Parts: sequence; C-alpha cells; structure tokens
Amino acid sequence: MQWPTVFVIILNWNGWKDTIECLESLYSISYPNYRVVVVDNNSVDDSLVRIEEYARGEISVESSFFPQSIRQKSLRVTEYVREEAENVSDLIEEATGNYACQAANEQLVIIKNEQNFGYAEGNNIGMRYALKAAADYILLLNNDTVVHEDFLTELVRVAEEDDRIGAIGPKICFYDTPHLIQSTGARVNFWTGRAISLNWEKPDNPRNASSTPKLLPVDYIYGACFLIHRRIVEEVGKLDPLYFLYGEELDWCIRICRAGYQVVCDLDSKIWHKNMASALKDKHLSHYYLERNRVIYMRKYARIVQFMSFLLYYPLYHLAFLLKKRRVDDIPHFFKGFVDGLFVRINGSP
Repeated sequence: MQWPTVFVIILNWNGWKDTIECLESLYSISYPNYRVVVVDNNSVDDSLVRIEEYARGEISVESSFFPQSIRQKSLRVTEYVREEAENVSDLIEEATGNYACQAANEQLVIIKNEQNFGYAEGNNIGMRYALKAAADYILLLNNDTVVHEDFLTELVRVAEEDDRIGAIGPKICFYDTPHLIQSTGARVNFWTGRAISLNWEKPDNPRNASSTPKLLPVDYIYGACFLIHRRIVEEVGKLDPLYFLYGEELDWCIRICRAGYQVVCDLDSKIWHKNMASALKDKHLSHYYLERNRVIYMRKYARIVQFMSFLLYYPLYHLAFLLKKRRVDDIPHFFKGFVDGLFVRINGSP
C-alpha cells in the first residue's frame, strides 16, 4: 500500500514538557509517511528554546510510558514565523523534494505565531500550511498526549477504506490511569445542551472482534486526536476561530455530519491523554469559554424548541452542579460565559 501523506499538527502554548513527550512517542510510530508540525501560540515561557534543544538531542524526555531517553539523532528543523508559513509559495517543492530523502521521524517544522490565536485558529494556521505542502490527511493532536505506535496506521487504513468517513478519532485513555477510557467520542443532547463522553472511566478491555463493532458512530470526536482528509477540510471549512478554546471540534463535526459524512471512533486505535492539562493553567478562563461556547453551538445548531428547552434547563442544572461541588468561585465565570454566548456575533462559515 502506498500510504498517504499525513501532516500531524501539534499546538503548543507554554507546555514544552508535554510537547516533547508527545513528540517522542510520535517519532516511534509505525506509520511510514507523516510530517510533524508544531505550532507555537506565542508561548511566554522558554518553550521554543526547549523544543529546539529536544530536536538537537540535548534534552532527555521523562515519561512513564517509555524509559528516560535522549534522541540519538537530531531532527531536521525548519522554522517559520506565521506569515512565512501561510504565504511561502514553494511548500510543495520543499515538502516533496528536500524532505523526500529523509525519514518521517527525522523532520520537524515549527511555526511561530506572534500572538495566542487560541486552539481553533492556531490549528487553522497549521492546516493552511499542511494543505499548501500537499497533505493528504491532517491529524490534529493535542500536545498533552502519548500515542500508541500503531494508532495512525490504524486510523488511516480505516479512513482509506470508506470515503463516507469524514472524521475519525482513536479511543482515548487517561494518561494517569492508562487502563481507563477517557473517551470514545461523544453524543450531544440539544434539548439540554449537555455533551456526554462515551465509555467515560470504563476499563479498557480488549475489543472482542466477534461481538464488538470496530467503529463507533458518534456526534463528535475529541480534538485531542482528530484525523480528517484534505477534501473534507476543503468542502466544509476549517475550525471556527470564534470559539477560541473548547467546542470547536463539536462544531466541526456537526458541519461534517450535515455535509453527509460520518464521524466515527476507531476502537482499535489508542492514545493516552492528560485530563484537561491546558485548563489547569487558568481554570476560570477555561470555565468561561466552556459555557460561552456551549451557548454558541446551541444557537448555531439547535432547533428553536430545543434552544428554548436548553435556556430553561441548563442554567439551573449547572448552577446546582456548581453548588453541590462547592465551586462557588466558578459561578460568576459561568454566568459571564453564558450571557456572552447569547450576544456574541456569530460569523459565517470559517
């Protein structure tokens, strides 16, 4: 099989330790034809310096998933500022010519953004670069993940077999409790506004091939790991920058489904994800965007009667939840996010 070219986009913001651990696992995968792009969202720590040191083999990677190691061979690093990455005209020649003689696990592209564009637009910048560089598939991968060596081979094999698949993701397990499932995709209840992660905290038992389906149809897959073909991106558009943080993958999957494609989780592909690592950096800001963006996607995709049900149910439900959990300091951020979501201007298709 001639394996299609996959561009793996990893967004970094003040998280170099997570990023180099993710890279170390990624550079050990079985898939033969991929390129890695780290998009740095204007980190204010020493992320860029540390990632470059890792690429030169000067930093050891600490991980419970593999022994402490230092790269035996340095990576070929190509760096761009955002404007260069989005406007350079010879990317196809660079991607297919200069890099053709190098193994996939010997290359790294770094795009340096001049500001924090958020999750959606930060990944869009990486996607625009990848599409110019002749990517067949794009894989969005959170920097706080560790991947199984065969995860990408499995995802691409399945995607290539069925062109009705618009987006596909792996089974995601908890990083700290690797035997428990974090998500196999999620379903959305537009009457209540709640999204339910499927198989949350269930044991990661081997799939019984005779009785358990390989592919699980879902409403959306988590942005922690998201494989999509370039033709789907070109047809439905990229992530909506309005979200900035959280909810953008749900919006994307709804648009993909409404274009007539399937969104599925492949239970034979697996990664491990640190639980809400980015949210821990500023939990109040994260809470604000979670609730603001919930209202935005409800405004965009719920029917009128569903949206009215959501307005009556969700604020009371969530307020009671916060009080029960004694998270009183989150209440102002919840209400601000909810109100801002009601009045923010919704743009056209991204």
